[in-house]
Amino acid sequence: MFPNTQALNVIAAEDTAATGKSFLFDFTSGDFVMRNGSLVECDGTNAIKVRIEKILRTEKGRFKIYDDTEYGCRLEDLLIGNNYSAAFIEAELKREIEDALMQNQNISTVSNFNLERTA
Repeated sequence: MFPNTQALNVIAAEDTAATGKSFLFDFTSGDFVMRNGSLVECDGTNAIKVRIEKILRTEKGRFKIYDDTEYGCRLEDLLIGNNYSAAFIEAELKREIEDALMQNQNISTVSNFNLERTA
């Protein structure tokens, strides 16, 4: 049960200064996208999508670099080794994901939230 970031409808910040510098990341291979030996920079909607996916894939509190921040999501606590009801898990996933995404200054709202279970 992982959010599908491909279906995101993101409204990009008007300029790259608002989003900062970002580079394309291939989450399947686990590495940055390279072209002609250089990192591929992205901006606007693509930069926000990369940041959203990174936030969702980073377990809050796992990495020392984020110790002084609220960066990431606590998804594993909800999904692994617990017998919570499906309704509780879905409500908590929604809350945790919304809270994590709202930490990004370029995201003002999270709406049309939809979870899909796959086997």
